[in-house]
Amino acid sequence: MAKVLVVDDEPAILTLLEYQVGKLGYQVAKARDGDEALDAWRREQPDAVLLDVNLPGKDGIAVLEQFKKLDPTLPVILMTAVYLGGRGVSDGMNSVQMAVRAMSKGAYDYILKPSDEFLDKVRLSLLNAIRERAEQAARQAVPAPATESGAPTGGDRRFANIIGDSPAMREVYRATEKVLDTTATVLVLGESGTGKELIARALHYNSKRSRRDLVVLNCAAITETLLESELFGHEKGSFTGAVGRKLGKFEQADGGTIFLDEIGDMPLTTQAKVLRVLQEREVVRVGGSERITVDVRVIAATHRDLEAMVRAGRFREDLYYRLSVYPIHLPALRQRTIDIPLLAAHFVSRFASAESKRLEGIADDALDTLLAHPWPGNVRELENALLRAVIMADGPLIQRADLPPTVTGESRPTQTLAAVEAMAIRRMIEAAGGDVAAAAERLGIAEAELRAKAGEHGIELGS
Repeated sequence: MAKVLVVDDEPAILTLLEYQVGKLGYQVAKARDGDEALDAWRREQPDAVLLDVNLPGKDGIAVLEQFKKLDPTLPVILMTAVYLGGRGVSDGMNSVQMAVRAMSKGAYDYILKPSDEFLDKVRLSLLNAIRERAEQAARQAVPAPATESGAPTGGDRRFANIIGDSPAMREVYRATEKVLDTTATVLVLGESGTGKELIARALHYNSKRSRRDLVVLNCAAITETLLESELFGHEKGSFTGAVGRKLGKFEQADGGTIFLDEIGDMPLTTQAKVLRVLQEREVVRVGGSERITVDVRVIAATHRDLEAMVRAGRFREDLYYRLSVYPIHLPALRQRTIDIPLLAAHFVSRFASAESKRLEGIADDALDTLLAHPWPGNVRELENALLRAVIMADGPLIQRADLPPTVTGESRPTQTLAAVEAMAIRRMIEAAGGDVAAAAERLGIAEAELRAKAGEHGIELGS
């Protein structure tokens, strides 16, 4: 079972995050300051860290730097501001400046709070971070012959973690194999959640560049200002928050491969600069003038219709033709339902092992439900649904009732941020035996503030 270390000096926030992270099926370790966090890391060896910026003593950036020295691969997700305590961003920086600083220090992600989307962003970021760390740890690239159909054999690591033997997937295997040992630029097309990054990893780790880095960047997850810094790097002092020189993703990928995910979301101004890199094979850091030669294979991916975007003037035609030297189209899961039993069996086996559960498989009614669902989120949605099902399962088989309501079609009330906050207050008051003053002290807020919050949520308190 993956373990997450949550670091925040506000007890209420620790309670909220412990509850939410636990719902994902992860173990939770907690710390209230930087020293406790480092001790917890040595003791617990977490797979990911949720780290508040505003900490007593060492601030979150300093703690982040120490984590990255101890374990450079550890995904650290930074957070700032709080729900009950009311503090803002530290050091007088605005959110953009703090985000620049955090990413330059190696943060996996940076999430602002308070926000109605805060908990959703935390969940998504954690799921992605832990998945990527697990894939990185398990990744191997041992070439072996594929079957005549193009589908991978049991020992074929060229398509590790890509499951499917449908005609549509056989076409994907054949198309991918043709460019495994080339340096051709590849454009992977498909809906969100179809596994485009897995194709990029297969292309890199089975190429002559596999001894060098595969550098991944999601173009949709970063603002335009930060995107250019991430891609091309920056010089010290080139903008507010640029406290030192930073190498961009193209430089980091020198001799290897860069995977530009969701390139259809890249701004036009950045597209022009990426085109220059592809044409000239050199980059110029933001705020610099030196031309730096790079030898990089480019793999791009998008769920968007780039040809339509070109016609609408929202994507550069010249960049499109540079990227689409060799397109690979990934089918949606609804176009290869024959693969759902294979995928489901793979995910159940993997998650059952991770959760130390003895599961024999999936009941017929549950499998029928999986086959009938349209899967708008594709394989990623199926993966998350089965993770939830494995956690919920009590018997030897996954039952229909173990699947999420979004899959079974049964409605359920949405748990809002306010509801989770109310739960945290109730839990703290119960832990204090109904003593409001003691509960407020544990939460780190005034008793009057706790009573006001309780009133907002309709929680009755004693005198």
